[in-house]
Amino acid sequence: MIYVCTVSRTTDHDGSSSVKSENISFRLHKDHLDRLREEAKEKRISLNTLASQIIDSYVNYNSNLSNADVIPVSKAILIALVEACSEDQLKAKAEQVQRKATIDLALQLRGKYDFEAIVDIFDSWLRATGFPHRHDKDSENNRHNFIIQHDMGRKYSFFAAECFKAYFEPLATRKVEYTIMDNIVAITVEG
Repeated sequence: MIYVCTVSRTTDHDGSSSVKSENISFRLHKDHLDRLREEAKEKRISLNTLASQIIDSYVNYNSNLSNADVIPVSKAILIALVEACSEDQLKAKAEQVQRKATIDLALQLRGKYDFEAIVDIFDSWLRATGFPHRHDKDSENNRHNFIIQHDMGRKYSFFAAECFKAYFEPLATRKVEYTIMDNIVAITVEG
């Protein structure tokens, strides 16, 4: 493997210089590189942007998931599980599991448990799922609005919303609000 590394400073939009970046070259298998180029083309982004997204996802989320007892599960399994439960059962399980897991997850992935850490983890999780989503932030009120399209049905929307509520509520300064539809969850949190 050959790599070249140079340090450069990136300038923010306001003209301030705050983020350091480095250029590095990697030798990759041609078939892997071809697949990455094709994916970047499909997403209408540069190969560099795609590589940065992959590395960001790995560093900020995937690299410590096994330490936080998180495993990938297929949509089909989750749909079957939530469809077999009543809304009362789903709400109870969401609260029971999510409240316990959130602190452990935050400490494993960010080394701290505060509102900013859990919002950052939630953002990383959304990117990792590949769910189409939108995150709008009102910095003045530290309010975050998330709209997530999961295409897994209304019961999953309910379960996911209850999980998200249990995830954010201990650190939120106001009551967590959500709206569900058959395949979309909209949630507002403030911290």
